[in-house]
Amino acid sequence: MLFKVEIKDVRPIRALELCLDLDRNAPLCIVGRNGAGKTTLAKAVMNFVLADTFSRTTSSGALRASSTVRYTFDGSSFDFTYDPAAGTLSTRQPVPRALQRLVTVELPIPHGLRFSYFHTLADADDEIRRAIILGQDSRPAGLIRFLTNIYGEARFEDLREVKFARGACCFYRTEDGRYVREDYFSSGEFFLVNLYRRLQSGVRLIFVDEIDISLDAAAQARLVSQLRTLCTQLSVNVVFTSHSLALMQTLKDGELRYLEPNGDRSLLEPRSFSYVKSLMFGFQGWDRYILVEDEAAKAVVERLISSYCAPTYFSHITIEVGGAGQVVSLLQRNRTHEFLGAAGAVIAILDGDQAATGHAALPDTHCMPLWSVETAFETIYEDASFVPKLPGSVYAHLPTGPGRPKALYKAFRRSHPGQDVIGIVCASHAASLQPFAEHVLRPFLLTAAPTA
Repeated sequence: MLFKVEIKDVRPIRALELCLDLDRNAPLCIVGRNGAGKTTLAKAVMNFVLADTFSRTTSSGALRASSTVRYTFDGSSFDFTYDPAAGTLSTRQPVPRALQRLVTVELPIPHGLRFSYFHTLADADDEIRRAIILGQDSRPAGLIRFLTNIYGEARFEDLREVKFARGACCFYRTEDGRYVREDYFSSGEFFLVNLYRRLQSGVRLIFVDEIDISLDAAAQARLVSQLRTLCTQLSVNVVFTSHSLALMQTLKDGELRYLEPNGDRSLLEPRSFSYVKSLMFGFQGWDRYILVEDEAAKAVVERLISSYCAPTYFSHITIEVGGAGQVVSLLQRNRTHEFLGAAGAVIAILDGDQAATGHAALPDTHCMPLWSVETAFETIYEDASFVPKLPGSVYAHLPTGPGRPKALYKAFRRSHPGQDVIGIVCASHAASLQPFAEHVLRPFLLTAAPTA
């Protein structure tokens, strides 16, 4: 089931497309600099459910005659265009309630639905109190487990819940016979209680803008794991925006998208955590930056520096960015904006399989004399004299084809964590790696970068 949102001319977005596979059942984080349009995207999704979203939450200057939002959901399309009489977006194709019930959105204060729930709870106080007195409360075991796993504490064991006409209310009993309603919990606890209820509500998509705003760093770091589990169990997708490094670094491959304007449209593309961290936050206090594709390449570069370039004059950091395309993209962005450092202070080192591509011809871009670390290790491992070997059962289940070297490399490291795999590869290819280190890395780390 696909849900697509196409936005045109809704400030600050010129054009943007969000396409979600709701059968994926997983969390997805959208990040970007302030002003990139993350909240506008959240409002556009919310407008699918509440057609007056833009009139209630956005200044009139955000919309113009050319403003449109098109939704495609389960094969049906719905167009919202600018209505000058109403000053907002409207449609002649009402969205069926059955589809609206599959989507829910939570905005930050003051527009988030959880904030209106404060009034709902206060208005229902007599009904809630009566239910408590009559003993109609229960122990919300799933919610308690959710909160406990996120906060890492057992302080939620006494949490209780009652149902009332317009919803549910969690509470704690106090020693003097009173009770503390959930709207008196901390802002983070109140948010998580409401998020858990939405996860359980049968929707297919939950969009949360600024999911980390009420949570401390430790809770942020544990949140995604819990969302990942519940998304799978409940067949739901949670899309959220964040600026939290603590949260971002817990995301898996494919769970992070970077939003940025690019000419007359905005791009929303998969990015690695290291890429986003570099682009949004930079690294302070380093003289030189070396961008590589992955952890294995980083380990080789660091080994070459310690073996052939020490002591270095300039402090440095090696950053694993992702695929070759992402490495080159980050390097070129830095040459324009210098968010890491001056152009000459940042280089890219790609795997050797990129030597025949156009990437290798770009400024400050080099290729290692290894097709890849994994391929080099596969050649060494397959030599009959190499020991130790993988257990036969593990080796027999390795894939064939292009993915085999990487699978072999990972399997060997898991089975023999004490083996210095990087050292084995570097020693075997010293004849080519040493000249590379001396001609590329040593000058970079010992010589002042040229001024632009």
